[in-house]
This record gives sequence, structure tokens and C-alpha cells, in this order.
Amino acid sequence: MKFSSSTRISIVTIFFLTLITVGLGGFSVLHSQGTEIAQVDASLEYVAKSAYDNPQQPLSAALYTLEQSSFDMSLTFLSHDGQESIINEPHFAYLGAPDRPIIEKATVRPVRVAGPTPIRLRAVQLEGGDYLLLAQSTSTIDSNFRGNLKSLGIFTFGIDLVAFFILFIFFRRNNRRDELASLARMQEFLGDASHELRTPLTVIKGYVEMLSKNQLREDADKARAFDRVGTEITRMESLVRDLLLLAELGESGARDIDRLDLSEIINAHGSDFITLNPQRQVTLSITDNIYIDASRDYISRFIQNALTNIARHTTPNDAVAISLSSHGKGAQLVIEDAGPGLPESAYREDIRSLNRFDKSRSRDAGGSGLGMSIISAVIQKLDGTLSLRKSALGGLAIVVVLPIAKD
Repeated sequence: MKFSSSTRISIVTIFFLTLITVGLGGFSVLHSQGTEIAQVDASLEYVAKSAYDNPQQPLSAALYTLEQSSFDMSLTFLSHDGQESIINEPHFAYLGAPDRPIIEKATVRPVRVAGPTPIRLRAVQLEGGDYLLLAQSTSTIDSNFRGNLKSLGIFTFGIDLVAFFILFIFFRRNNRRDELASLARMQEFLGDASHELRTPLTVIKGYVEMLSKNQLREDADKARAFDRVGTEITRMESLVRDLLLLAELGESGARDIDRLDLSEIINAHGSDFITLNPQRQVTLSITDNIYIDASRDYISRFIQNALTNIARHTTPNDAVAISLSSHGKGAQLVIEDAGPGLPESAYREDIRSLNRFDKSRSRDAGGSGLGMSIISAVIQKLDGTLSLRKSALGGLAIVVVLPIAKD
């Protein structure tokens, strides 16, 4: 299952927020429980110390210490043959002495004894194998611990819910803003496209009316009319073809993705460009064996549009340089020329689909004016980045970075 970028960001954000909340809250809960248990252990050790300090009368010393303190603690005498006598009865339900191995451990330090009434047990070994058992209930501590965990869970859920709501509002507003921006760009694009279509339609309509009314009597005039009609039809075909490509690139689906040798593809297109433009000085600097995961058709269309733009908007003698190299996990392709380049402001603009930097170029050069839009849309479809800069040759440099295929 493939999630959208906003969904992935939301999941990761909520995950880390939950992790931080549970981590900090869990530490606080455990620290609070540990502090309370340490207080219980300290009281057990205090009473046990009084017994150890009076080896002649340990039972009396322990009982006296309990009477002088406010500890709710059981004091039990356990004989070597297992007979148990309760000396001080606590308010909690004392269920009797545990197994002997647990008692032996309790002679060293307080230990936990689980059960219906969980306790902390401390044992003092007497002469003859008898024991003095000190026990204090931890039911309240355990109840507090469970309550704190429940509160932490509710708090974490609440924090996650608030974070989800905030992220939902944020992405909703962001998507709305993107939709409005996209709609504005589409309206601008449709206006440009309708204007481009209206011009050849007007020319075709005018010449057809003149021909149908036999207003052009000279053969030269008729030939010129047919030639103009043919030129405008070709321009309309180019515009419609580019519109269909942009619509295809805007769809969520994608062409078949293959592992492609980008070096071989760039070399092939570069060689074709050299053959078709023998008067140009074309420099190829291609690193071998650079592979990407992409659609061959999309890559070919990108290169064709980039080179077609150069052919249309530069003079036949302007130099061209094409380079391909690897930079970390990306393949960097640079196609540059020695032409007039773009207006100065164009280098500072964001590269977006449907962006047209010089609206006069399409009509002058015979194209649809959507070449840069197609280039941008193709690179975006391939998860790459596109930027424009001034070329070292003096014209325009198109810089593309595409992710290299993993081995």
C-alpha cells in the first residue's frame, strides 16, 4: 500500500510524538513508583537495623521501633520448623510467610512478593535458624502505578488526537492552497492555450473564406494561402500533442518503470543531435554505466524537448554541451547552449509545470510554447529535480538530477 506524502508525514510525526510522550511520561511514572518503593524499603531497613543493633533482644527492639513509628508493617516470628507467629498485625491482609528461598533473599535486601496483596519483605535471621519477618504492603503503590499508566495512555492518546487534528487542518489548508494555485495556473494555461489555438484558427478561417469565395485568383496567392493554412494546421497539431502529453503526465498513473542505462540513452540522443546539426559544435561528456529507474518514453521525451528547444531558440551555429555524471545517490544531467538564454527574471522563478518564461518565443519559433512545461512535468514524474541557470557558454543551462537506481 502506497501512502501519500501528507499521510506519511502525519504517521511519522504522530509516531515520534507518541514515542517522546511515552518515553518521558513512562520515565516519570517509573521514577515515581521507584521513589515510593524506596521509601518502603527504607522503612523496612530502619526496623531491620534496630533488630540487628540489639542481637540480644531483636524482637523487642523491632517491635519498639514499630510502636514509635507510624509504619503500617507486619512483624512476624518464623521458627526454624516453619511455625509463624504474628507479633504486630498490620491493616492490610498479611497472607503468611513466602517460600524459604525468597526469605533467604530477603535477609540481604527487601524483595517483592507478588500475590493478592503484594508486599515488600525484609527478613532478619536469628540464632537457631529462626527469622524475624518484616512486611509492608505495596498495593497502594501498584494501584497508583496502574492509574498513572492509564493516565499516561489517555494523555498520549489525547496528544496524538490533537496532533492529528492539527496536521489534518494544516494539510487541508495546504492542499486547498495548492489546489487554488493549481487552478490559477490551469486557468492561465487554458487562457494561453486558447489564445494559441485562436490565432491559427483565425488564419485558417480567413484563408478558407477567401478561397471559397474565389477572392484569390492568382495561382501564387492560392499557393501562399494553402501554405499558410498548412503551417497553422501543423502548429495546432503540435499544440494539441503537447497538451495531451501534459495531461498524461498529470495523471496519477505512470508508464512502466524499467532499469535504464541513462548513459547509453544520452549518448544516443546526443549523437543524433550531432548528425542533424553538423554545423554546430556539440560537446558530449557522458560518464558510462549510470542507471536509473524510469520510463524510457518519458526520458526520451524530456531529452527530445530539451534539444528541440535548443534547435528552435538558438542560431544554427551556437555551441551545445551535454554532460552526465554521478553525484552521490543522484545522476546529474546538464544540457546547455550558447544561445540568447532566458530573460533575467526567469532564472529566479520556480520551475513549475505550465510555466512559460517568454511568451513570444512559441509563435516566433513555430512551437506550442510548452516545451519547458513538458520538461518540468517529465522530471517531476520521475522524482527528479530541475533547475535553470546561465550556461558557461553564454545561454541557458538545464540542470536535472535523477535518483540513481539501487543495485
